[in-house]
Amino acid sequence: MTTTVVVNDASCLIDLRKGRLVRAMLALPYRFVVPLPIRRAEALDFTDQDWRCLETGGLVTFDLPPERVAEAMRVRAAHPRLSANDCFCLVSTRCHEHGILLTGDRLLHRAAAGEGLRVHGVLWVVDELRKGDACSHGTLISALEHWRDDRTVFLPRGEIDVRLRELRQAAEPGD
Repeated sequence: MTTTVVVNDASCLIDLRKGRLVRAMLALPYRFVVPLPIRRAEALDFTDQDWRCLETGGLVTFDLPPERVAEAMRVRAAHPRLSANDCFCLVSTRCHEHGILLTGDRLLHRAAAGEGLRVHGVLWVVDELRKGDACSHGTLISALEHWRDDRTVFLPRGEIDVRLRELRQAAEPGD
């Protein structure tokens, strides 16, 4: 059986880092990749040491072959509101059979879903972490509270609140 590949865009990596869930995410039974242009994106503000830790944890940098770079540029022409990096993420997801795109970008989400690709955001990661018992409820609660209170994180408040209620009810004392 092949491991499902999850292509990470910058927005999700930023939010997962803020919630201190990147390493926990890497423990999930998926192969996590980041397109090379995303890795080089200044917005991520990850140090070389951060990248080494992520690579040690299993995150793989994916370099699109030249013909796929041209494909990304065609996607950009068809969807001019997407950034070049968004297009690299979309095409990287296409490169992996049954791949999943992990994005917080609404336009990228729509474009990928319109092609029939599987698309999720960081709340899916929380659900997967909970389902797989990959980290404590306290860690997930902390991440959700941080995202809820951070004005630079744009996640649906109602969905955060539902998960917080469920996790608090399920949390064991001392969790």
